[in-house]
Amino acid sequence: MYHRLQVTISASRSRGGGQGEGEDTTMVSGGPLRHQTFCFTCVLGLYGCRWRQQVDPNEKRWVERIWFVVMLMAVGFVSFWMYFWLVVWNDADDFNWWIYQQTGKWVNWYWVILAATSTAFGYAVFLLLLAAIHVCFEIPVYLHWLHKILVVLLLCGCTACVVLIQQLWLDGFRLAWLSLQMTGPWLHLGAVGLMTVCSWVIAGQWAQVRTLALQIFWFVFYLGVMGGLYVAPLFITSPCFITVDQQPQKPKIGGHRGAPMLAPENTLLSFQTAIDNNATMIETDVQISIDGVPFLMHDGDLRRTTNIAEVFPNRVNDNAATFNISELKRLNAGKWFLQTDPFGTVGGMSARRRALIANQSVGTFQDFLQLANKYNVRVIFDLYPPPRGHPFHKNFANYTLNFVLNSGLPQSSVVWLTGTDRLNIMRRAPFLKQGVRDKMSPSFMKKSSLTVLDLDYRRFSQGDYSLYSKNNISTVTYIVHSNWLFSYLWCSGADTVVSNGVNLVRNLNSPVWRMNPFHYRVLWITTDVLSGVCIIVCFLVQSAIHRGRQAKLKTSRTMSLHNMRPQSTYRSQTDMKERLIVTSKITSL
Repeated sequence: MYHRLQVTISASRSRGGGQGEGEDTTMVSGGPLRHQTFCFTCVLGLYGCRWRQQVDPNEKRWVERIWFVVMLMAVGFVSFWMYFWLVVWNDADDFNWWIYQQTGKWVNWYWVILAATSTAFGYAVFLLLLAAIHVCFEIPVYLHWLHKILVVLLLCGCTACVVLIQQLWLDGFRLAWLSLQMTGPWLHLGAVGLMTVCSWVIAGQWAQVRTLALQIFWFVFYLGVMGGLYVAPLFITSPCFITVDQQPQKPKIGGHRGAPMLAPENTLLSFQTAIDNNATMIETDVQISIDGVPFLMHDGDLRRTTNIAEVFPNRVNDNAATFNISELKRLNAGKWFLQTDPFGTVGGMSARRRALIANQSVGTFQDFLQLANKYNVRVIFDLYPPPRGHPFHKNFANYTLNFVLNSGLPQSSVVWLTGTDRLNIMRRAPFLKQGVRDKMSPSFMKKSSLTVLDLDYRRFSQGDYSLYSKNNISTVTYIVHSNWLFSYLWCSGADTVVSNGVNLVRNLNSPVWRMNPFHYRVLWITTDVLSGVCIIVCFLVQSAIHRGRQAKLKTSRTMSLHNMRPQSTYRSQTDMKERLIVTSKITSL
């Protein structure tokens, strides 16, 4: 039953009895908080800092209603911001790498921003909860000025951050948009359920609107919002709306620079860890030292992944390819991983594992190929051309091919991405898998004898995977370690998914969700119908309750007036009788 909480606070000055002069007397009655004044005081105090007094009835309520709307907007913005940073966790390393390129210092900024966003989200939701309690118990809503300042800062800050990130890191928004294909059906069901639950309170406020025109307006507005939610699934698409028979095979897993969540990237330990976690392909980056030894390094310099500042402090910014192999072997390629903990995984490692990581050195391409040949896994690598003036600047591609041919690894297990001198490479090694990182039509790729398309997952559209598969072209997509994104690519039909977290996706035996399209339509329609019925019932019941209250109040007032009049007449008649008796006694005397 809906109760109205009435709070009356009066300052009484009693000259005697149990209350002293100037003491405040508080009376709480009429609701479930009748014996919980402490909780009620906390609600008032935390929201409006009104610990000992009620809201002044002369205050402008419409101003507070505007602030309530502003708070709702702030909650909406910070909720979106929270959702954004949760789903872009897959690309957190890319975000940190982008900042590293700007600042030259490696910090895991993703977790810093996520912690700040979580704090703001918690604060906004807490304020909304306090406001909801006010509305439920019909307590006048008054937001303290400090909360108002923080809400405005929150709203402006989230808006500015969204605009800034959209300009500087558009890939993050592309990932967030893509995520709606996996979260959209469940966000829809959650939104319908939340609005249905809130309909009881909304209907209660609607019933108290005094004019019929405003009641009609707000009722139509609310129905419009709900109608939009009800038809939202018409615009929701997902590759996971498939039957069991339509589900593709699980993509093969590739280790991006090995297993960089569990070991320093591009080290032999990292590749061994990836293989131990069922990776069937390992990916790396290859450069050529000044003395002609191909080695494994992604960055153009050695600052991020080695202790170059300690060993060669005067050559910190030099190109990695200007060092000879003996100099590279003097560098430690593992301690940086323990110090920066790029993926937050170091804390759970044993002392023995940490010691093994701290002992890693810069790996060579030859050792990489021998490891792949030992475990019969496929390899794919980026070959970076040396800088001008380097001894192998002109023939780096053919020179590196010699190491591939001499490794004993089958040519069919190697994906060759470098386009430099490709015709000569194809002539020397006709069984290599020739791949590209530029999106081309299947017909052109077949004509050019290109059999592998290696692209960022954002550059593939949903139907591309089946299109290339029909033309016998393998698709390799990167970098994926979120289960929901891996599931999206699985349902889309990707052949190989390259991941930073092979340990996270190896045990995924099925997509995180898959649903028959017919079953989803039944669920959608059933949810909408039940929601509509509940909302109509809420509005009818609240309207009846309000009418009952009004009738009861009117009756109470009438009875009060009726009871007061006889009492007044009775008193006047009694006084007259007493006067007559006294007068008669005096006369008789």
